[in-house]
Amino acid sequence: MIDTTRLDRLFQSMGQRGAEEFVMDRVEDISERLADIEWRYRQGSLTELAREAQIVSRLSSEIGLISLARVVRDLGISADRGDMIAFRAVWQRLVRIGDRSLAQVWEVPGLSL
Repeated sequence: MIDTTRLDRLFQSMGQRGAEEFVMDRVEDISERLADIEWRYRQGSLTELAREAQIVSRLSSEIGLISLARVVRDLGISADRGDMIAFRAVWQRLVRIGDRSLAQVWEVPGLSL
């Protein structure tokens, strides 16, 4: 789910070009950090994964990717608590939602990324 109101505010405050660059930078950063989260998951580095998840949640929220922000936040919380049952369930949600959320940004009307 995309919070289009948040995107509208970005475009109003930064202008078309500035907002597009801001969103593009965030999408690239989120993509890279999600790959890093996957690597940390495979390495079993849950403490670092939890910190990275907090950053991805914040970045996602900044550009209105509300669903992604919530799922990544939940992933970080479950990793921080060491709750592997919850972690695995949230991981599956992240796999489903991650790519879809980033792809939705490209489909926002008026956004020429």
